Amino acid sequence: MSDKHEVTLSASAERDLAKLAELTRSEVRGFLDGKLRDDPRKAGTPIPGEQVGMFEATTGTWRVLYRVDANTRTVRVMVIGPRGSRTRIVPTANRSGTAAGWRRI
Repeated sequence: MSDKHEVTLSASAERDLAKLAELTRSEVRGFLDGKLRDDPRKAGTPIPGEQVGMFEATTGTWRVLYRVDANTRTVRVMVIGPRGSRTRIVPTANRSGTAAGWRRI
């Protein structure tokens, strides 16, 4: 069994990645398949506040917001965007009150 984490992208992160210039997209893909997959807790810094378990990684002109699940060894990438953007993500709830996903505000 591999010590690497499985990295998945949310639908919005897939759209974000598709919008990037080819060179930047390659750089981000290299980060996702390398450093993030190897050790996600060291690849970024924890985001303080309400988003417990959320991390942010910045390099060059882009940043990645992601959540790490240690039990399943998965990393869920939520947002990929320009480093200077002020995107904030918050949890959304379904009708039963449980977490249903994330939305940008």
